[in-house]
Amino acid sequence: MTTALYSGNLGLGHDLETIVSAVSQLNGQVNLTVRFVGTGKARSSLEHLVAQLALANVEFYPPVPLQRLPALLRRGDIHFVSQRVGTEGLIVPSKIYGILAVGRPTVFIGPKDSEVATIIRESSSGIIVRPGDVDGTAKAILELALDRELRIRMGRRAKEYYQKHLGQDKSVARIVRAIEAVVRPVPAVPILASSRLSPSENAGRGRAPIPVKGVPHSRPSSEEVPKR
Repeated sequence: MTTALYSGNLGLGHDLETIVSAVSQLNGQVNLTVRFVGTGKARSSLEHLVAQLALANVEFYPPVPLQRLPALLRRGDIHFVSQRVGTEGLIVPSKIYGILAVGRPTVFIGPKDSEVATIIRESSSGIIVRPGDVDGTAKAILELALDRELRIRMGRRAKEYYQKHLGQDKSVARIVRAIEAVVRPVPAVPILASSRLSPSENAGRGRAPIPVKGVPHSRPSSEEVPKR
């Protein structure tokens, strides 16, 4: 039994119908279970589509707590990531990073110029299918489901890519560099040395209150008021 997993937001920005339609098209060609773990606005319509197609091998589960996510991701032999056309630059399915970290192959249904597609090409850790391509998605699922060695190779490359480019120390360093690139240092305000001031000016420093607009100063005590 091969498990194909989609874990994350079942939102309107994700092409989930293509996955379900592709699984239906396989029609028992492989011993496959598909699990959708998560919730979102598209879940009810997706469940309705599964019921219409009478897909007994497609299951739905609620989201898991964050501390249980790595264990969940390891249960998937194949992972799905999807993204609709027109969402490039608006959403980045962050689930790809967890999939890479646990060393699993990805079937990505989404734009070829998106960040996820770029990562998969650079890492050689999955198969990219254009949105709406049911035949291509079915072919990708079948190829990975029937070839365990291919899944292992892609999974190994996924983990290597994550450790080299996206590990915690690398990620923190990238964040720091990004911040430094956009934040300019505030120039220091020169402070005059007290030796440049006259003795009378030095003697008076710290006594006279600095007027602040809109904030009245407290009235001096009678001892401080000079006698006339």
